[in-house]
Parts: sequence; structure tokens; C-alpha cells
Amino acid sequence: EILAAIGFGAKELFNYNRESYKFDQDQRLEREQLRLEMQVKRFELFREDVRDLVELTVGRMDVYHLVGALFLEFCVSFFCEGRVQASAPPFILSLFLLSNACAFVYLLLAVWLSMHASIASHSFGVRLLT
Repeated sequence: EILAAIGFGAKELFNYNRESYKFDQDQRLEREQLRLEMQVKRFELFREDVRDLVELTVGRMDVYHLVGALFLEFCVSFFCEGRVQASAPPFILSLFLLSNACAFVYLLLAVWLSMHASIASHSFGVRLLT
């Protein structure tokens, strides 16, 4: 009888808080799983933000590149086909050619830098995402 009482006491002692312990462990596991899922979603949002910023910069630089190339084409056509009146004083012709040359250099620099900025932004975005 004493052994039966000790066995019964041991069983009751073992089962004393078992259900609460199992419930707590299930809750802890669910909490940890939810934390990991939220962390994954958070970093997906970070990656999406980086992609949006890179896309914004690359798109803007592509527009600058297109507009600069069109204006550059206008400058070249002014050099080739630009007609200045024959009766115009020489200083007006020199001012026209000087301003056209300055515009050409400025637009060439703008096209080059917009292309460089687009490539640099894209490569920096790739580096941030890896």
C-alpha cells in the first residue's frame, strides 16, 4: 500500500501542472513562429522599398537621358543646318556659335552623367538587395 500511495503521489505530482505547461509551450511556439513570419515580412518590405527607390532614380535618369539626347540632337542640327543671315555682324555669328558649343558641351555632360547615375543607382540597389 505504501508503494501504491507513493506511485499515486508521484503520478499526481507529475501531472500537477502538465496541462498548463503544455499550453504555455504551444503558446511559446506560436509566438516564436509569428515573430519569425513578421520579421520575414518586414524585410520583404525593406527590399520592396529599396527596389522602389532604385526604380524611381533609374526612371528619372532615363528621362533626363532622353531629353538631353534630344536637345543634343537640336544642337548638332543647329551646327549643321543653322542659318544665320549673311548680313549679320560677325560678333552675332560668334556669339551664336559660342552659345551653341557651350550648350553642346553641357548637354553632352548631362547625358553622360545621367547614364552614369542610372547605372550607379542600379548597381547600388543590387548591392543593397544581396
